[in-house]
Amino acid sequence: MAPTDRTRKTLLRYWTLRYVITLTLGLVVIGIASVLWLQYQALHNRLQQIRNFSAEVADYVVSERGTIIIPDEFYIWIDNHQRKYRLPAQFGLTVFDANGRQLYFKGAPKRPGDPKPHADAAFPAPPPLEDRVVVNQMDKQYTTTTPIIDRNTVIGTIAISYVKKELTNINQQYGLIVSLLLLSGLLGWLILYWLLRKLSKPLQRVVQAFKQIEAGDYKLALEENARELELHELLVYFNTMAVRLEQLEQLRTELLAGVTHELRTPITSIRGLTRAVRDRVVESDEAEEFLELSLKETKRLEHMVSDLLDFNAYASGSIRLQMEALDLGKQLNRMIDQWRLVHQKERIVIQVILPDSSIKVRGDADRLQQIIVNLLNNSRQAMRDGGSITVIAQHYSNAHYAVLVKDNGSGIPADEQVNIFERYYRGANKRQQVRGLGLGLTLCRMMASAMNGELSLKESSPEGTTFQLLLSIASE
Repeated sequence: MAPTDRTRKTLLRYWTLRYVITLTLGLVVIGIASVLWLQYQALHNRLQQIRNFSAEVADYVVSERGTIIIPDEFYIWIDNHQRKYRLPAQFGLTVFDANGRQLYFKGAPKRPGDPKPHADAAFPAPPPLEDRVVVNQMDKQYTTTTPIIDRNTVIGTIAISYVKKELTNINQQYGLIVSLLLLSGLLGWLILYWLLRKLSKPLQRVVQAFKQIEAGDYKLALEENARELELHELLVYFNTMAVRLEQLEQLRTELLAGVTHELRTPITSIRGLTRAVRDRVVESDEAEEFLELSLKETKRLEHMVSDLLDFNAYASGSIRLQMEALDLGKQLNRMIDQWRLVHQKERIVIQVILPDSSIKVRGDADRLQQIIVNLLNNSRQAMRDGGSITVIAQHYSNAHYAVLVKDNGSGIPADEQVNIFERYYRGANKRQQVRGLGLGLTLCRMMASAMNGELSLKESSPEGTTFQLLLSIASE
């Protein structure tokens, strides 16, 4: 069992931490931007309200005779209208006449004990007479001057000063902003936590299932009810993999038993036959026959060991090939003539169909013969009472020629076709009729791949079987 890396975090903890950090930074940025925007809006709105307020003040201090009069209740009037316009209380208001004389001054409230000023420090000199409202910013202070007009004549000025922080003060909204940001962060975290919990559950089931497989238990099936496409595909393919692993494990067990049996059988036969000759149970011609049978069993055992060695060589990539340009037509004719001579007493008709032009392929002549002979032997074994075999060479693509080996034998059962190239696999019929290790087609496919080709089962039915061997075209 693989050790657990304690430095790694769970999916839930890993992404929750990163999301919280990202969310916090995002909310801080949003909070700062919101505060700056609200301060800007507050400044803009309050400056507009100051214009309106100062215009009403200018109208209030003009008498019917066209002179500036400061009423006794002017301070109270200012206080009431400052609240009406929702303006901060910390401001200075000065009334100047047309000659620049200060007729009235109201300063911002001071702390007890502070000296009471008699003029606004923002206006060390009377502002010039203007027929329009003028707003100026000086350092951290805003000033507004509004003309007092009577019969289209400027007879004075209302001068108001505010510290900028008073105009941009949004203390009442800070709590709302913080509350909204905290609620947004909490809601976002809860949503992510819920989603990650939902996402991690099927992954945890997959991990537990992998642990079962690691322990050798392949009989499991995960529910494929995930709505998310990726999770659904993960569960589907995991179940498919588990079924396939169970099949392969069962196949491995059966094949191991089969290989052990196939290797033990000739050894047992050789031991029994040689013991009979040694103990003089048989003599003369019968003893000679027993020795001949022992040699045949030895040759069969040697062939199986050779297959095992070849398979290991190809599997480890240590095999060496003599790659060269080959005349495919000549090679096929030579191989089939040799095979026909060996099996001439059997009722098998074999024919070769070649194109009119010469076919040049790149490969190893000995390995190519090994593949073709193995395919021919398989076709012969599939025909109990004789039959026909057809070998066809034809153009397949710009890079490959194809060799088709067709027979009219009994075919390969549909449920066995997917496993025929598996190592040590032998079909039910073949196990009963022919002894071997089940490495023939596996080795043939490995040899074809080593020559940059491919061996595949093209089709198989009760009417016959066709194998296809692709070989690389030799360059001119």
